Amino acid sequence: MISVMGLNAKLVFWENVESVGSHLWWERFKALGSPFLITQDRVQFLWRDPQGNENSSDVACVILDVNSVTNHHTWSPKCLQRVRGTDVWFAELHIDSHWRGSYSFIPLTADQLPDIVKKQGDGSVQAQRNWWISIASQQTADPLNPLPVLNSGWGESSALHMPNASKEAGWEDWDKGNLPRVINELIKTFCWKSKRLGNERNCQLYSTAKGEAPLVILLDGQRWGAESGCLSVLDFLTSQEQLRPAHYLLVPSIDSATRWQELSCYRPFWEAVHNELLPDLINHLGHSACSISEYVVAGQSLGGLSSLYAGLTFPERYKKVISLSGSFWWPEVNRMHASHLDKTILTSPPEGGLTEALESKILNAEHLSVYQSVGSGEADMCLYNGQMFHALRNSNANVFYHVFCGGHDWLSWRSGLVEGLRHLLQEKSNA
Repeated sequence: MISVMGLNAKLVFWENVESVGSHLWWERFKALGSPFLITQDRVQFLWRDPQGNENSSDVACVILDVNSVTNHHTWSPKCLQRVRGTDVWFAELHIDSHWRGSYSFIPLTADQLPDIVKKQGDGSVQAQRNWWISIASQQTADPLNPLPVLNSGWGESSALHMPNASKEAGWEDWDKGNLPRVINELIKTFCWKSKRLGNERNCQLYSTAKGEAPLVILLDGQRWGAESGCLSVLDFLTSQEQLRPAHYLLVPSIDSATRWQELSCYRPFWEAVHNELLPDLINHLGHSACSISEYVVAGQSLGGLSSLYAGLTFPERYKKVISLSGSFWWPEVNRMHASHLDKTILTSPPEGGLTEALESKILNAEHLSVYQSVGSGEADMCLYNGQMFHALRNSNANVFYHVFCGGHDWLSWRSGLVEGLRHLLQEKSNA
């Protein structure tokens, strides 16, 4: 806990020190909108304890979870500090001025404090990981942030765009409320009942085109629906002639376990897409006198792995791929959790993975056009994606590789998807 005088002067310059944490004080910060930029690379975060000050609240600690900046592998993550006698929690952080990413607050009670949990257990790496997983779902967005709340998968989070972050085509218009949400009547929803996979899911089809056009398959399609703003952005950029008209097929993941199986280079999944889903889709398009000119597969994380797998394994159909932060550590799962302890596993590509298959000429990529990106804050993912980039290039693929200033984050992937589409779907004559 800190005293009021420990707060940066920018937080108290318009009021007497005694007013910090007052209703008027909070209202003024709400009007400003957080987080607060102190310098080009220094940011201040504020969180208001809904239970009041330390005498009335059971909040003992608030973790500041900045995606791919906060260390999730330590018992001492970055935390906010309470201003004594108030409901004010605050923290300062140095972040690259080009950074874009999401952040959230994780309030903890006394029994959840890392020191307490560590003493109660064996203090092992696995114990720390279990502790982090147990608290991650408590994350909450920043109520002072004026931008739309994000859904990170664990919970709600907020957007942080540093002053020199790259421009986002279309998304800035969505965030400002300038783009209307695509209405449900314009989205075709149909149930894919897969005999091959033994499951079913509701897929969605949205078109910015009439007649023949590319089909873009969006893996983890539940994340790209109308509520995310993605369809509105695609529609807007198409109307501005920044994107070629296309048909978009949103293929959702059913649950975490099914996603893990289907998107981990699982041939039956893509056979089911090829033999079951696409014929059904073509039938739906035919009802509107539409057809498919070419195919693009787009995915992120495991989906980024799966999209490239589809392009490498079914070359007769998938020749254009968008891979965002692809999980090219697969199939060696231990690389995902143990690399910070054992750096020797980083010296070569994963055994049995796509990179090794390309390097050994088991797979060929000369037919592919690939847009591949990864975040500078993604640690070992940068290494694995770099290995894949070189393997693709050495296999004569047409590959564009981009390292963005961000992390393993949907906020980064949304602009990556747009940039990938702009790169792969330019003028029709270049298709």
